[in-house]
Amino acid sequence: MSNRIGLLEFSEAEKTASERDLHISEAVKEYISADGEIEISEPCKVIELVRKRPENSHKGTFGKLVIIGGSERYRGAVQISALAALRSGVGLVTAITTEGAAQALAVSAKEATVIPLPHDAKGFMTLSDELRDDVIEAINSASAVLIGPGLGKGAGCVEILKLALKNASCPIILDADGINLVSERIEFLRKARTEPILTPHPAELSRLCGRPLDEILRDRARFAKELAEKYRCTVVSKSAGTLIFSGDEACLSVSGNNALAKGGSGDFLAGLIASFAAQGYRSFDAARLGVTVQGLVCEEISEKMSRSAALASDLIGGLPMLFKKIEGRI
Repeated sequence: MSNRIGLLEFSEAEKTASERDLHISEAVKEYISADGEIEISEPCKVIELVRKRPENSHKGTFGKLVIIGGSERYRGAVQISALAALRSGVGLVTAITTEGAAQALAVSAKEATVIPLPHDAKGFMTLSDELRDDVIEAINSASAVLIGPGLGKGAGCVEILKLALKNASCPIILDADGINLVSERIEFLRKARTEPILTPHPAELSRLCGRPLDEILRDRARFAKELAEKYRCTVVSKSAGTLIFSGDEACLSVSGNNALAKGGSGDFLAGLIASFAAQGYRSFDAARLGVTVQGLVCEEISEKMSRSAALASDLIGGLPMLFKKIEGRI
């Protein structure tokens, strides 16, 4: 029997967790409701969604992910996303990024291919006429497109975002500055050819909803649900307890711990979700698999090292052994 929690009850659970300094998994136990709108995910059941990889396969079998992100200022984000995606089973990763970030990626993630773009004076991507067709071709051939990690908010980034939303016929995952750019141009969501997956933390959810942050924090579940309904998208509302809303489905993940409260964790999660989407999992399943895998690998790494010292790159290093366990159950 799966446990559930209501929207209002979840808000009370978050308040309780904050006031008593409890892990959210402990706080929600006091508010479980059989008729609640939100299913409380059980990691062991979510992991059962992972498919057995066919023996007669090739790299195209497992999808092609295009990541649009990175800048001269933020070179690490696209590396984290690309490595998380590659380590979680996607067949191919192509990064559309700046020249400097592409050079760094070639060292850290040798298996990824790159389309290096020029950058403006602030270090953010610009789209040259010479490379426009290459970018469009990559987007058209993708089985999922991730937009945002380390992207920045330059004029060229807006142009590339519009190009992706116009041309992509596959799942689009919007993270970080992909969300920030859209929040200033919310009508872009209605122009997407497919239903996007959004991965906002509370401040980004505040921008998307056009509501003050303190209001979002008091009733995060309701605002995330309304956003998903209004724009027909999947919303992954990140926090100590991560909420996922998609159509008439909703779940709460309480896996993981405070080792994730560090820069790079969002890039890691975005890469996982995008990887599963590229492999053909439906949006709701890609989202909850990504969130669950992140939580489980976080917990495993935390048993071996300090939560304070653990980095997103340490979580990437833990993925091979975690997937070894998952594959043993298939």
